Amino acid sequence: MKRLLIVLGALAVALTALYFSWYGYLFNGIYSTYLQGRTTSDPFDETLFDVDSVSASPNPVAWPVGLREDLAPSEATAALLASSQTGAVLVFAADTLRHEAYFDDFQATSRVNSFSMAKSIVTMLVQIAVQEGKIPGWEAKAKTYIPELHGPGAARLTLRDLSSMRADLDWTENYYDPFGETAKLYYGDDQMALILEREVGDSVGLRYEYQSAATTLLSVCLEKAVGESLAAYAARKLWAPLGAESDATWHVDGTGEAMAFCCFNATARDYARLGHLLVHHGNWKGSQIIDSAWVSVATSPMSAAYYGQSFWLGEVAAPDGVGAARHYVALRGHLGQWIIAFPETGRVVVRLGRTEGERPKGSWEPVPFRALAEEYAWK
Repeated sequence: MKRLLIVLGALAVALTALYFSWYGYLFNGIYSTYLQGRTTSDPFDETLFDVDSVSASPNPVAWPVGLREDLAPSEATAALLASSQTGAVLVFAADTLRHEAYFDDFQATSRVNSFSMAKSIVTMLVQIAVQEGKIPGWEAKAKTYIPELHGPGAARLTLRDLSSMRADLDWTENYYDPFGETAKLYYGDDQMALILEREVGDSVGLRYEYQSAATTLLSVCLEKAVGESLAAYAARKLWAPLGAESDATWHVDGTGEAMAFCCFNATARDYARLGHLLVHHGNWKGSQIIDSAWVSVATSPMSAAYYGQSFWLGEVAAPDGVGAARHYVALRGHLGQWIIAFPETGRVVVRLGRTEGERPKGSWEPVPFRALAEEYAWK
C-alpha cells in the first residue's frame, strides 16, 4: 500500500508539472479528442470551445431552390464522397440551389467547423478594411500592429506576406503531431504567446510555406486596425451584407482571441455565399462588397501555382482535350471542408465532411475534391 501511495503521489506530481508546462494543452487535446471517442478534431467540436457569435443578417436572404437531378454528383463521384465520410454536398447554378444532400449527423441546420476555410474569410475581411481606409494597403507592415514581432525579417513582413503564406515564420505545420506547435495553437489557451516565441525568418516574401500562425497574426493586425473583434467585424461587414440566414460562431482561445486560422462555424447554405461572392467578383446581388480588381489579384498564383491570397487555385482541362481549361477557386479546410467556385460558369459546390479522402502523393488535391472539380467545371 505504501508503495502504491508513493507511485500515485509521483504520478500526481508529474501530471501537475506537465499541466503547467509548455505541453499543458495536451490535457485539453486529450479531452477534446480521445475522451470524445475520436482521434482528431471534428467538424462539430464547437461545443468544446469558447466562441464569439457572428450574428445572422438582419435582412436574411433565402436561396432560390430549383433542384435538378442532372446536377447531382455522378455515380462515380458519389461513391468517392460516400467513402470519405461526406456530410453535406450542395451544388449551385445560376445563383440557385440545384442539389442538396446531407448524410450521417449533418443537417441543413448544422453549424460545421470551417477549419482552414477561415483563412480565406480573414483575408476577405482585411480587404474590406483596406477599402474602408482603416488599413493603408496590403503592403502595410505587420510590425505596425504587432510591435512584438522579432527576427531578421520582422520589419519587412507585410499583410500580403501573411495572407499568401510567405511569412517565413519559425513554424512547422503538422496536424497529426500532438506535441507540435500546430496542436498547441488549436488546443492551447494563448495563440499569440505561442506565436511570438518564434522568429520571423529572413526569407519573408520569397517562398510559399503554409503556416496557420500567419493567419492569426493577420487577424490580430485586422482587429487592431478596425478596433473591434474579428467576429464582430465579420458580422457587420460580411455576414450581414451577404444575407446570412443563421448565426455563425468563431472559436476563441483562453485570452478571448479568435482562432482565426480555423474554426469559423456556419451552415452549408451560408458557406455557399462565400463562393458566390467569388464567382461574382466580390459582388452580392448588386452590392460590391469586395473590390473586383482585388478578387482577381487574390485568386491569381503568388509564390505557388496553386495558391493566391489564402485561396486554393486549379484548373480542369476541356473534356475534348482541345478547348481552353476552366479554372476554379477554392476555400479548403482540414477533414475535407471545401467551397469550390467556378468563375467561368458561376457554379459553386460546397462539400463538408469528416475526412478528405485519399490524396495522391505530391498533390494537394484529395481524390474526391478533384472529382468534384472535374465534374462541375464542365457539367
